[in-house]
Amino acid sequence: MQGFARIPALEARVGEQDAALRDRIEEITAVGDELERAQARADGARDRVGELREQSRQLQKQITEQEALFRGSQEGYRDRARAAYKGESLEGLAALLDGIFGSGNGIARNPGVARVLLESRQSMAEYEVNAQALRNTRRQISQKKNGYKRAVAEQRAARAELHRREQSLDESIHLMGVGKAQTRARLRGLKAAERARVLRSRAATGGGEADRGYELELAYDHIVATEVNSISRKRYIDLYRASARKYGFGPDWYILAAVGKIESNHGESMGPSSAGAMGPMQFLPSTWEASGVDGNGDGVANIMDPEDAIPAAAGYLRDGGAPQDWYRALYSYNHADWYVEKVLAVAEGYRRLANDEKVGPYI
Repeated sequence: MQGFARIPALEARVGEQDAALRDRIEEITAVGDELERAQARADGARDRVGELREQSRQLQKQITEQEALFRGSQEGYRDRARAAYKGESLEGLAALLDGIFGSGNGIARNPGVARVLLESRQSMAEYEVNAQALRNTRRQISQKKNGYKRAVAEQRAARAELHRREQSLDESIHLMGVGKAQTRARLRGLKAAERARVLRSRAATGGGEADRGYELELAYDHIVATEVNSISRKRYIDLYRASARKYGFGPDWYILAAVGKIESNHGESMGPSSAGAMGPMQFLPSTWEASGVDGNGDGVANIMDPEDAIPAAAGYLRDGGAPQDWYRALYSYNHADWYVEKVLAVAEGYRRLANDEKVGPYI
């Protein structure tokens, strides 16, 4: 009887542990959402710095060309002035040139200047145009340099914020009682090995590399992005299980579920995101064009329909290396090391809630 009396207490304890684990999953997800926004700001600041650097380089090149034109027009006008002033005093010529290229008062003081201006007004006009263009470009490059300094400061602040968010995620994951050394080592190796491939490819969800306007235009004009009726959480779980099984990693459906949790909280936030990603699995429309599937057989691949999007995500992960290499597969889905850690941590939480010892641990 004493053993039976302990059962309710044990069940209560298990219930408390499960509730704490659910809270930890929610915390990791929330911290990850903040980190994703910080990543977007950091990527935007980086892109802005790059744009301003390139614009400054182009303006500097333009200044070099304009200075050459300016010197040419200046010398041309001097030659015409000397020719027009033949027979006049050298003092008068000096006053003319000083007036034009110096204070400007020589024109008003010397009546001979009027004749020179009339005889060489085309050269004078060219000189003025080139001088004005040079002044404008110098002003532009000064503005660009100031903008570049501000952008660099913003980039540093964004990077610092991103680092703080990553530390918060690390702390949340650490509270699950998992080791990170192996994960970090694996991610470092993955990033080095994948660098060239990643630069040539686009993540499913953007990873800060997408043009939102372009993606939304694609969504409206080239793919099916039609809202559908919401489905139950149980139906989402069934889709995660079935899709993982179809694409060859059935026992590890927890990872696919973790992606769904992180991307849209199982259909609660359908986008579009800041990068233009849409639907329950937050695909970029440009990625959906190549990777979308008609999962429910209704004749269309709808980015907003979980019955299409979840199988498409499973296929994308398989093509990225799942289940042999989950790090590589998840990195292909979103090119950020913190994203990989976040998904694996949430998947580990789901696995523990299910008391499934046949797979994992994931982190």
